[in-house]
Amino acid sequence: MSTILLVGVFLFADETIPLSPPLKRALYFTTITSSIITSALYPLTSLVIANYANAFLSVAYALRLVELLIINHPRQLKRLEKVHDSSSSSPVYVWKPMPPALSFARLRYVCDLLINPRSIGWAHGSKKYLPRLEKLSVNSTVKAKNGYVSRENGHHQEGNEKFICKEPTERLSFLTKEALKLVIAYLVYDTYRIFLGPRYALLCSHFHSLLTSPNLQLFGDQYLGLQLQLSPETSARLVQRFLLPPACWAACYAFVDGIRAAVALFTVGGLYLVSPTLAADPWMYPPVFGSWRYIFWPKLKDIWGKLWHDLCRRALISTSTALIPRHTPLPLRRILVGFLCFIISGVVHAAGTYTVSRDPHAVLMIISFFILLPLWIAAQEIVSGQVLGRFLPDWQITKVIIWVLDAAYVLWWGYHTAPWFFRYSMIPEALASAPLPERWSFWESP
Repeated sequence: MSTILLVGVFLFADETIPLSPPLKRALYFTTITSSIITSALYPLTSLVIANYANAFLSVAYALRLVELLIINHPRQLKRLEKVHDSSSSSPVYVWKPMPPALSFARLRYVCDLLINPRSIGWAHGSKKYLPRLEKLSVNSTVKAKNGYVSRENGHHQEGNEKFICKEPTERLSFLTKEALKLVIAYLVYDTYRIFLGPRYALLCSHFHSLLTSPNLQLFGDQYLGLQLQLSPETSARLVQRFLLPPACWAACYAFVDGIRAAVALFTVGGLYLVSPTLAADPWMYPPVFGSWRYIFWPKLKDIWGKLWHDLCRRALISTSTALIPRHTPLPLRRILVGFLCFIISGVVHAAGTYTVSRDPHAVLMIISFFILLPLWIAAQEIVSGQVLGRFLPDWQITKVIIWVLDAAYVLWWGYHTAPWFFRYSMIPEALASAPLPERWSFWESP
């Protein structure tokens, strides 16, 4: 975790470092690169998930440093800060610039940037994560107790204007939803950890017994004309091919969403019991994953771009944009940004892979996966959107045909690439290695 600490130190003291901008950037680059190499070559512990996360986050936070200290500048950053205002019963916010270096207020802002990879509540972050704001202007002659407040529609402005949320989320309902998400996420992750970890051999044995059961044999013989004669080794390969990939995706989803729900419950609910002024507001914790409806209109572009989590998306886009010359034509620029995002994401994942496996071939396979992924996405978009959508008649049956072809393409892609990805990525091993106490498990010990 030294990379995260270094990024925090550089953000905390950037303006006080007595170096010219080129030398300062060279300092950042060499220090962070050394930290990444150290995290990859010298794992912290024997715990797989800790070593994978350390290497993964080292590269991810190096991208955050590029975004916050190279592309942007700390003095240009602004944060939506909650302030006390007796004229309104609703939380009041103002846009505040980054505090001076080496101050306690600067430390608070830096900590928020480090634990807030999507820059929620920051002016440089995505506008979709900001609440709908109304500018608040209170007449001096109006009594606050009567609640007579003059409200004007407002947007992000410079200065000291005060804002309130136009459509605030009810805190109790938010906490109830997050508690339910946490329970479901823990159940999914615990099930994966137990049955794909200590009970993996038992799972393969039960799966083999199911496939060779008399009832299934009779059904296959009478209705399908098949005589299933499977060895235990074949059943184990079927588990790896068809059960492990979707189970691992579900565990990844539950792991990330569960951590977000736990942090939200603590900062929005737990701190509110201590002091309402310290607590975060519900809008500060939007979902990290998109709607599941994108599964039912199967396009790789939507699955990766809208359904899957966006924790690293801003840093990837910022870094990719900075690598492309400014005079590049806009259509080509968009294509290159998307392609570079996947390649850099491959490097992030490959760092975790190498730290755990020490296998250069596995690293090459993971990077190759992310290089090929945008090509698979582009192929589907060209065939489905540009060829079939343009040349087939605009009938309802045409939409059904395109949907079936898209679904078949996604299933084909998953069948061929998911085992490849999970075989080399070391993500299944990392997820199964979490040292959770057995008494916290929903399942009995094997």
